[in-house]
Amino acid sequence: NMGKGGSKLSDKEAEMIAVTEEAIDMDRRQLEREFKRFKKQFPSGSITSQQFARMAGSFLPEMQRTPEFVDRLFNAFDTDHSGEIDFSEFMLAMAMCSSEEPEDKLRFCFRSLDIDNNGYLDRQELLYAVELIFKHNPGIGEKLNVDVNTPVKVVKKIFELVDVDGDQCLSCDELIDFMHKDIETFKYLGLNLIFLT
Repeated sequence: NMGKGGSKLSDKEAEMIAVTEEAIDMDRRQLEREFKRFKKQFPSGSITSQQFARMAGSFLPEMQRTPEFVDRLFNAFDTDHSGEIDFSEFMLAMAMCSSEEPEDKLRFCFRSLDIDNNGYLDRQELLYAVELIFKHNPGIGEKLNVDVNTPVKVVKKIFELVDVDGDQCLSCDELIDFMHKDIETFKYLGLNLIFLT
């Protein structure tokens, strides 16, 4: 069925692939192949939250298959917050997740935790992440120093050390600066477990 040109890219699709190519390190031909695969799986051209939840169920470790976690992950992929993930968003997120660069990983995790999408993490948003670590590592509290042996204490300490402008919320840049400045304390506060795993 050559006449129909089913595999030909529309201008809009070609443009999206070009934008994606600029953002991630993958050549055009490979991207076009990925796009065709994506289109075959998601004929509408984007992934809904229901489709994403089904997909996530197959690749997430069991402890992360909770509806809240999947919602947060969806949020991190859906950068324009349209409620759907298009090809470009999907490829960018996958590249960030699998990046060897700690900054990329940190930015991606930050987005997944920033539930109200305001570009900052408040205490509540951070507490969610810290509580998950305590939940997934039973007995961790006993092993930690007394200043960081409960989720609430950890959050308090993180804000004391990382929130340099004292505005009661953490920006991604504050976290990245702190990571570069003092990786030991970054690890001590469990920030590597939240942002770099």
